[in-house]
Parts: sequence; C-alpha cells; structure tokens
Amino acid sequence: MVSQVRRYLIGKRNGVSSRQRIYQTADAIEVDELEGYDVTRRRVYFDDIVLVTYHQFLGWPFLVLMGFLLAVSALFTLVAFEGGWVPGLVVFSISALPCLIAIILRLVLRMDAVTVYGKRTRAQIPFWFRKQQARQLYRQIGGLAQEHQDRLASQVGSGRG
Repeated sequence: MVSQVRRYLIGKRNGVSSRQRIYQTADAIEVDELEGYDVTRRRVYFDDIVLVTYHQFLGWPFLVLMGFLLAVSALFTLVAFEGGWVPGLVVFSISALPCLIAIILRLVLRMDAVTVYGKRTRAQIPFWFRKQQARQLYRQIGGLAQEHQDRLASQVGSGRG
C-alpha cells in the first residue's frame, strides 16, 4: 500500500519553455518542473535548508518583452493616427496601453520572491500581487526549517541519530 503524501500548492512559476509548480509537504519543498512531456521533481528538505530569503526583483525578460511589444504597438498606433484621432486612440488603447500598464505595474510593484536554498537544490516561489502571502510564507518556511533542524540536532546530541 502506497502512503499518500499531502502536498499543498504554494506557488507557480512559468517560463518560456517550462512551467514549475512548487508544493509544500511535511518534510520538504517540492518543485515539479514540466518541460513538454517531461516532469522533473526536486526537493529541498527542511533538514537541509541553508538559507531562506525574501527579496524583490524586476524580472528583466518580462520588461524587455513588454518593451518590444510596446514598440511594435507604437508603430501600429502611429500608422493609425495618420487616419485620424479616433482610429489612433482605438489602436493605442487595444494594443499599446496594456503593455504600458504592465510595464508601469512591474516597475512600481516589483516581483516578490521567497527563495529556499538547500545544500544542492533551490526553490524560488514568485509573488506579483500577494505581498502579504509572500512574507507569511517566508516566516512559515523559516520556522519549519528551524523546527526540523532543532529536532535533528537534539536527536544527534542525544545519540539517537
């Protein structure tokens, strides 16, 4: 009989060619990386955590992509403005304005991330809007790592390890 391990989804991370789902179990942070049909699972065990960080970053690939799309949309908008103000404003609001809003939001809000470093593995959980949840997860993972490592140290100290 196979025992069921309870996993809770704590974050998602999407790249150009892969997707990551980050889960929390009783003993570890698990990262399932999906590339096409291949699934790779990595674990950062609470006993092996060396460092937990909470930080902010801009995400330059996102900003570069949005800047490129904004430039292309601006060209279409300039062409549409030659036909009059109304078509120009319609094209701008449909194509360029969402890119501009995305860039401004990313520059103002930034991307928060909780990164868990193990001895040989790493898990990064990004948060764009849920800043309070990121801080809460940071404290929770740090506390669980401290609890597991204290328990391991007491077992080794008493000779049961």
